[in-house]
Amino acid sequence: MPDTTSPIVNERARHLDTLAATPVALKEALRGIPKKLLLFTPAPGKWSILEILCHMRDMEREAYLERYTRILAEPEPKLADVNGDALAIERDYRGQKAADVLRDWMRLRRESLRLLKKAKPEQWRRAGIHETTGRITIDELVARHAVGNDAEHLAQIEAIKRRAALLDRLAAAPAAFAATLKGASDDVLRRRDPSGKWSMIENAAHVRDIERIYQERFSKTAFSERPAFWMLDNDRAANQLKYAEADAAAVAKEFRRLREDTVVLLRALPHASWRRTALHPKRGELTLEQLAEVLAGHDDSHIGKIRALRG
Repeated sequence: MPDTTSPIVNERARHLDTLAATPVALKEALRGIPKKLLLFTPAPGKWSILEILCHMRDMEREAYLERYTRILAEPEPKLADVNGDALAIERDYRGQKAADVLRDWMRLRRESLRLLKKAKPEQWRRAGIHETTGRITIDELVARHAVGNDAEHLAQIEAIKRRAALLDRLAAAPAAFAATLKGASDDVLRRRDPSGKWSMIENAAHVRDIERIYQERFSKTAFSERPAFWMLDNDRAANQLKYAEADAAAVAKEFRRLREDTVVLLRALPHASWRRTALHPKRGELTLEQLAEVLAGHDDSHIGKIRALRG
């Protein structure tokens, strides 16, 4: 009688549970995604959500179901490598329909689970010979299937959704910024509140200049090892650069130009760069992604202050 309490058996059960739970998790991750987001690529050369979904379908068929079938039927079969990047181009992943791809993937996953659940305990030790990684047992292949495939690709999809939302938020800021300034009289633009805090135009000029600082921070984080940031003396900059006398239209125009450059920079960075870290003088260690979220929050804060001063 097999030992159902052994670590190997327990780990196997966990991986099977993951494979069985992924269809629900994947359907939820894809729920309500518009076509634009399905095709959004988080960086040059990186796959979109649709391409990841197509890849999952083809790997389910050719990297897992086919291999399980052959290992169970043949003595240590030779397993060819699958070039996912080539398939993405040859099979025109970006031209496929997500609903069709998801349906096919779910059918293949049911077949994989049905095959694995029928396997006898001794069959899990059967192996194939992969052309690049060498000997691999069904147990090892299932672990790769659950963790390296399912968990990894679900995480990629969520990361792409976050990245797209953040970049959209940053790209939309110049229009919202300009709208808060447009049509305001000179008196309103330069009027401070009773506490003496910055006026509309001073807040606006500050947002413009902080953009320059964040461009430097993004570049340093992406291309330097854990850089430490310097801190701008905001009031000193406001006095030296005469924020109170700034032209609103010119400030809005310059902020738009700078933010467009920022978004281009962020869009060009590979995924690994978004995980790199730097030391913020007030917030401590931050990833590049967290730094971009801080900048988006800074936009919201100062646009809100400008609207309040106008109102």
